[in-house]
Amino acid sequence: MAIKSMTGYGRSEFDAGAGSYSLELRSLNHRYLELSVRVPERFYPLEIKVRDALKKKFSRGAFALFINALPGTGRDLELNTTLVRSYQDAAERLKKEFEVGGELQAGFFLRQKDIFSTPEGGEAAGEDWLVLRTALTEAAKSLSVMRTDEGARLVDDITTRLAVIERHLGQVEKLAPELSRRYREKLIKDMGELLGKNFDETRIVAEAAILAEKSDITEEVVRFRSHIEQFGIYLNMDEAVGRRLDFLCQEMLREANTIGSKSHEVDITRAVVEVKGELDKVREQVQNIE
Repeated sequence: MAIKSMTGYGRSEFDAGAGSYSLELRSLNHRYLELSVRVPERFYPLEIKVRDALKKKFSRGAFALFINALPGTGRDLELNTTLVRSYQDAAERLKKEFEVGGELQAGFFLRQKDIFSTPEGGEAAGEDWLVLRTALTEAAKSLSVMRTDEGARLVDDITTRLAVIERHLGQVEKLAPELSRRYREKLIKDMGELLGKNFDETRIVAEAAILAEKSDITEEVVRFRSHIEQFGIYLNMDEAVGRRLDFLCQEMLREANTIGSKSHEVDITRAVVEVKGELDKVREQVQNIE
């Protein structure tokens, strides 16, 4: 199993009884597993089995399954004569008791859903399931291949963007020591100009050290790199990791925001902006991973 996208499509055809049908299976990204099944009345008794089969094959995604009769598949209709007579009797009562005029036409009966029924039913459900299960397996396999191919493209794109993020992070690391030195020198200079002869350099140096420590971004950079390393591990795991990748994106964004808030250095701020821009694109891709 490799990283899979949640977007895919699969199709198959099968014969059931005297009819031929097409089965289409589509999937889109979704936080959880959501199933929508639309099938002819004949297959109503098998809907639970269809859902259970899909749950065993997939862990995330919004799935829509459609079964449609192929052109040329006939559907014999049986007339519900009892119901027709009931409509006729009701019409006669309306005429006599309420003096309502008019006649019942064939068009009226054709518009009534329960007037006709098909001989198809649950009795053949056992045999239907054998052919339907095979068709479902075939469509699901095609869909999985598409999801795997798309997943490979997502991994390539994400890996490229993580490399860009690491380059910007490297720039931040190089600037971090210089940042602390600048903070210290600037504070000593500013306080010296402000206090004049009352300037206590030893105390100012101590205050500058405290300020530099508060502005230190070493821990954030280390954690950020750790998240990137873990991200790479997840991308090579043989299981659904989409939610964990999304969580790591949130953690990396938190570290980037902290680095940005601690530093007012223009070059570091610029690098953080670039990092956050790439992170947004990574997270967009992660939303499509199972």
